[in-house]
Amino acid sequence: MTQSEGGKPDSGAPLTATAPRIAGPEEIAMAPRGPGPARQGLLALAAYLAVFILLYAFPLVRHPGLPQVGQATLDPNFYVWSWRWWPYALTHGLNPLFSAQVGAPAGYNLAWTTTVPAVAVVLIPVTAAFGPIVSFNLTLLLAAPVSAWAAFVAARRLTGRFWAALVAGAVYGFSWYEVDETGAGHPNLCVILLLPLMLYLVLLWRDGKLGRTAFVVLMAVAMAAEFYVFEETFAEMTALGAAALVIGFALARPADRRAVARLAWLTAVAWVVAVVLASPYLAYALRHAPPQFVKVSPAFSLNLKDLVDPVSGILLLLILLGLAVLTWSSRLTRLLVIGFVLIIALAIGPDPVIGGKQYSAVPWARLWYLPVARSAEPLRLMIFGSLVLAIAVALWLAIPGTNGALLVLRWVLGLAAAAAIVAYIPTASRGSAIPAGAPSAAVRPTAALPAFLHDGLYRRYLRPGEIVVVVSNRGNAGLMFQADTDFYMRIAGGFVNRSFSTATGLPAPVENLKHPTPALERQFLAYVHQAGIGAILVERAWKAPWMKVFSRIGLHGTLVGGVIVYPVS
Repeated sequence: MTQSEGGKPDSGAPLTATAPRIAGPEEIAMAPRGPGPARQGLLALAAYLAVFILLYAFPLVRHPGLPQVGQATLDPNFYVWSWRWWPYALTHGLNPLFSAQVGAPAGYNLAWTTTVPAVAVVLIPVTAAFGPIVSFNLTLLLAAPVSAWAAFVAARRLTGRFWAALVAGAVYGFSWYEVDETGAGHPNLCVILLLPLMLYLVLLWRDGKLGRTAFVVLMAVAMAAEFYVFEETFAEMTALGAAALVIGFALARPADRRAVARLAWLTAVAWVVAVVLASPYLAYALRHAPPQFVKVSPAFSLNLKDLVDPVSGILLLLILLGLAVLTWSSRLTRLLVIGFVLIIALAIGPDPVIGGKQYSAVPWARLWYLPVARSAEPLRLMIFGSLVLAIAVALWLAIPGTNGALLVLRWVLGLAAAAAIVAYIPTASRGSAIPAGAPSAAVRPTAALPAFLHDGLYRRYLRPGEIVVVVSNRGNAGLMFQADTDFYMRIAGGFVNRSFSTATGLPAPVENLKHPTPALERQFLAYVHQAGIGAILVERAWKAPWMKVFSRIGLHGTLVGGVIVYPVS
């Protein structure tokens, strides 16, 4: 039994060598070989976890309480702070979209930052028991394997084949984009399990396993959760999902278009419900929008060279091409190919780049100059491209036929792509804080937090709620210090968004003292007085050249627990 694109079984339609292998609901339910779907899901998850931990994330398991990811950059410790901020704000009755705890004394608007509330709230029990560093490390440890598992679940539902779905899950969960964003410490970009789970809901509806109400409710919850993971991905999902439905309707047989229209209607209802669920955040964000949006840079667009580098990219493109050649009569194949081309056309941004050369603007470049799209990063669309490639691989490996040579070729190509993807994991560096060619993965143990924090010594030298400046080469150290002390101190500066913060997260008058002049020193003293700074904390490991600078100004510090405390009066 094959499956029509409209969603109902085509009784009596023969399987041919030119049709993708799409399992019907009865076939999935009655699969006679091997363990059942639940056990297969557990086996797949265990396999993905084992591969990711052994090749990439073992330091996170060995030292879960150490800051380890991207400590030379600003973003990871912002997310550590976010994991503490959301439970703190909710339990203290504070507005979680504005914080006076950072950027003190004025505070920062967080509505246009990426605090990932969905993950932060889910991990509240872990944060309460073990602290935000453990919660953050756990997020990065699980993001790629669980996302791979979600793609496995969708691919197995589509094909009914365990091994084909297992390879497809690896293609999605361990894509170069996903692993690099994990290594860069960006949970808003590497927590991507919801996208394939939405596809799984569509397949359940197709198979009659979900009624209209259940589908709308579950899809709305999934969409709203995606909004609270990352609003930009939600917006991209909306645009690409609508495009997929339009393309699917155009490709469907006339008899199947009613089913596609029903799916579009139910999905639209779910989207409206999701927007209602997101409305508290949306309303506040729209009322407090930045005066201008940062223009997208070519550096944040897809470099077309990345489609074939690493080598897995070449193999995946060959699989997509092979699927198109062998099964072009399938409307699902055509949907995947057209969808992938559309994603690439958008991901290259307004000005295509190949290698180190930038070309003239594409005809649709104006799309990226719309108010909100102007600050979006086209490269992030590639996660949708990875999902398309994963489904294509599952279908490629599930093509039926009796030609043994073709069967061997398909599996050799599929397994080679999976092997190339897995081989890339230990050396992932693109987009992360680790330079290319580094001897280890982007997950590396770094210096533990000073005893000044974990031994509670800060309570002897600082008053509760005192405004401090934290100076350290540890990226966004002030936010890390604050999160570890459960908001005992307020932080002047701190990086939350490039529109609000300096490039280092330090207040500008402090950052300028790296090259002191008498005028800059006077500006610093005026800022300290105006902002009500009570103390400056310098992490001992990075004390130079700050001791000399502060000594010139007349500040005298006390070394305690790995931190030099400079009281300011």
